[in-house]
Amino acid sequence: MAIQSTADTSLLATQLERRVARLTQLLRANSRSGSGVAGLLALRRLEEEGPLRITDLAAAELVAQPTMTGIVRRLEQDGLVVRTPDPLDARAARIALTDAGRDELATVRAQRAAVLQARLDRLDDDARAALAAAIEPLDDLLSL
Repeated sequence: MAIQSTADTSLLATQLERRVARLTQLLRANSRSGSGVAGLLALRRLEEEGPLRITDLAAAELVAQPTMTGIVRRLEQDGLVVRTPDPLDARAARIALTDAGRDELATVRAQRAAVLQARLDRLDDDARAALAAAIEPLDDLLSL
């Protein structure tokens, strides 16, 4: 499908949003973590950005600071994150990912990849090639 107009990009955006939502639902339903979705998102953010203050983590994940405090408390109790001193402010702490937190992310990612692989294995070569060709444009879309 060649995109020629704003109407075409609007349709593409709608179709892509629906597929991403369904794919997200599929992956969440087929991978188990005691951390919950919000906890996994916080772990992923810490893995990508390194130690963060709770206020910065809350802002990055678009939740209120008290909400993030509760999420971090649960992750800390599970040994997935630790509080570390903030080198810029002795009164503050940064939240850092532990090895157990990294392992949790790796486990969930492996579960999700297995779900996708089982479905990919049922597609024909052309469909798999089309999906492989979409990886780079999807990366471009996410980097805008």
